[in-house]
Amino acid sequence: MQLGIELRLKIRHWLKKYGKILFFVIIVWSVIFIVNKFLRDYTIKPVPNTTYTPSVSVMNPNEKVSTKVQATAEELIKEYVEYCNNGLYQKAFAMLSEDCQKYAFDNDVEIFAKHVLEKMPVPKKYSIQNYSNYDKYYIYEIKYFDDFLTTGLTGTEYTYTTEKMILTKNSNGGYDMATGNYIAHENVNNVAENEYLKIDVKDKIVKYSTETYQVKFTNRTNDVIVIADNFADNEVSLALTGEYRNMENTNSTIILGPGDSQTLWIGFMKFVDDNDQAQSLLFGNIRVLESYYGKDATADIKQSAIDNAIAKFSMSIPVNN
Repeated sequence: MQLGIELRLKIRHWLKKYGKILFFVIIVWSVIFIVNKFLRDYTIKPVPNTTYTPSVSVMNPNEKVSTKVQATAEELIKEYVEYCNNGLYQKAFAMLSEDCQKYAFDNDVEIFAKHVLEKMPVPKKYSIQNYSNYDKYYIYEIKYFDDFLTTGLTGTEYTYTTEKMILTKNSNGGYDMATGNYIAHENVNNVAENEYLKIDVKDKIVKYSTETYQVKFTNRTNDVIVIADNFADNEVSLALTGEYRNMENTNSTIILGPGDSQTLWIGFMKFVDDNDQAQSLLFGNIRVLESYYGKDATADIKQSAIDNAIAKFSMSIPVNN
């Protein structure tokens, strides 16, 4: 009994001496606990910073297409990809402009389907990005990739295919669509000729990174005319404002027998939005020979034939209207 009274007295004495300190500690601890709980419950979660802005041009970040054009592009491309994913190639083909159907795919839906299957061998997801805008053309880059929610990522490698898709405003106020990097077709119809040779540049097909010309060559002689056989320099080139570009397939040969005529497509690397314009086709080392030395002839034999050629000249044909 006496022990219990002494314990209570000690506790009362301790509380009297340290009570205010204990009360202060409890208050401080309670405030800290409440504040921590509040911050834990109401912390603002950071929003990932993304640079994906599909309406802003990749080539010119200061250029942004209008909301109307962007919405139209997204709607058309969505419909196109859905048709392709479901194997409805005829419907997807019908969405393309008549020029694209003709000059990119030869009016053949099977050729078009082959192109689609190269880009999308299985159903794909896609993303759309405004790439460049030139003159009346809105150029988009479409990226096709696997549906990872369906396939998963385990044991797979992230791969994708891309192509340029072009929207052009038409006379009806709507937009024509082209795919396969196709931009436009132009009639050139310019001719250069002399007593030996006639060169007729008929058409030009413009894709995003190339220009291809349909050219007809006519030999007016009873001799052989060598326009290109990869022996002389500067045989075939495209003259731009400040430079010359060699033709893409440098292994091609253009050799006309007596009275011969050939119509060929000749391509050059030329980006449609490079702010440069093609001026002319230059055939810079044309040779008229009594007979052709053959592709397997030695360099000495070829040079001897050129030195003794009946005629040597160059021809330039304008290609801009």
